[in-house]
Amino acid sequence: MGKVSLEINGRKYALGCDDGEEERLESLGRKLDERIKVMANQFGQIGDLRLLVMAGISMTDELEESRQNLETQARELSDDIARKAEDELMEAKESEANAASALTSAALQIEKLATKLRER
Repeated sequence: MGKVSLEINGRKYALGCDDGEEERLESLGRKLDERIKVMANQFGQIGDLRLLVMAGISMTDELEESRQNLETQARELSDDIARKAEDELMEAKESEANAASALTSAALQIEKLATKLRER
């Protein structure tokens, strides 16, 4: 099991993690520390717990907004794919009808030729 020491708002925190996850945890810790610093600059040193809660809420808000944006994009892509599929299906049906008409026309011409040949 890996161990990581993070510094957030000037305080050290020792955390355990799965082996190989140390670098990711350190990166996440740096991002949290950066967010805390921004908030501390905005609101002052109002206490670690409050700063952590505010940072957690703002990050959760961003995550929720990203999730909603992704859902909207997925819905739009799905609708676009469905529209394209309908268009392709209509085009395929049109092609099928044209092919059937061409075959019918060819069959009629063959019948006419066959009739003329029989008459000779």
